[in-house]
Amino acid sequence: MQNSVFESLGTRLGIPTDGLWPWVIVAASVPVGLGLARLVVYAFRRAALIVARRTATPWDEKLLDAAIGPMTLCLGVILTAGLARTTRVGQELVADLRSILSALFIGGVAWLLMRVVGILTEVLDARAVRHLEEGSESSRGLRTQARVLERVARVLIVIVAGALVLLNFETVRNVGVSLLASAGIAGVVLGLAAQKPVGAILSGLHILFTRPIDLGDKVVVDGEFGTIEEIRLTHVVMKIWDERRLIIPTARLLDESFQNWSKHGAAKLGTVEIYVDYRTPVDAVRAHFESILPNSELWDRRVKAVQVTKVSERTIEVRFLVSASDPGKLFDLRCWVREEMLRWVRELEEGQFLPQERFTRASPAEEAAERRGPASGRARRAGGVDGAAGVAT
Repeated sequence: MQNSVFESLGTRLGIPTDGLWPWVIVAASVPVGLGLARLVVYAFRRAALIVARRTATPWDEKLLDAAIGPMTLCLGVILTAGLARTTRVGQELVADLRSILSALFIGGVAWLLMRVVGILTEVLDARAVRHLEEGSESSRGLRTQARVLERVARVLIVIVAGALVLLNFETVRNVGVSLLASAGIAGVVLGLAAQKPVGAILSGLHILFTRPIDLGDKVVVDGEFGTIEEIRLTHVVMKIWDERRLIIPTARLLDESFQNWSKHGAAKLGTVEIYVDYRTPVDAVRAHFESILPNSELWDRRVKAVQVTKVSERTIEVRFLVSASDPGKLFDLRCWVREEMLRWVRELEEGQFLPQERFTRASPAEEAAERRGPASGRARRAGGVDGAAGVAT
């Protein structure tokens, strides 16, 4: 067998190459290899930062900081194995632990890819938020696609890395070969068992590319108004106005209809209805409404209108139409208009135009006939019928 590097060097220098010395070198190769890897990575980072600071991109420095741990692990595995192989004992030990060392290296690469995906998602999210503040409505779609693609990429990285790690172990590889022999039956069983989960994942991907909803959209689902907080492959999290969270399966959003108040713009129209007496001067109501509306910062000065939309036996319905830049401001504006107009109607001529009940006093002859009892009432009604028949004749 060919002599190792340590044995050749020991023979030349007269150093004993048997006993505990080879084991000491193997044991020392771990901290020495990791330490050297740390120094190399640190030197690489210092040199790369000089170049990164001259660029205008904000993500290169974050990428260098995130790569320190994974690069140290990968380079440490390589240097440790190389130092241990300088002895014959180390060569045998590295050969025996080759699967574990390969698994550590693959894990380091997967760790690095995970961090790269996270940083790219963070950069895209920050850019989308900046564009959203500037008024770009398409930025919500960019945030949604970035978040979902991040999760898809993380799942693929874990699956591929896990498969590569398992293939390094002979026992697991043999089990996989035996499982492939029954792949037909297993495929049918797994297909039936995973029908709903796979369908949910496909629904999440469908939402990603068709974009019926985006992060931050104001939606109404099952009569609940809220904001889309998270979009995952299998479900969507909606934050309701009272801080509750509604979990909605993605397949349901594709199968059932819902209201999206932020699609193609957040500006919305809203109405306020009040009920007043028939004698209410509508022109005065309209004039007061148009005089107070500009005082509110919630109104976006697009739409305003006053109309009588319904009448009943006792009241008329006056509807006020207003507009706001987003659904939240619209709700507050509607409440403010309702309070102001009710206060004004209540104070107008001491509340004479509030809804009222009207009663007509009967004549003395009708009251006397009513007191004589049901028979008189029936006779009076019969007489009325006969009189009506006589008039008709």
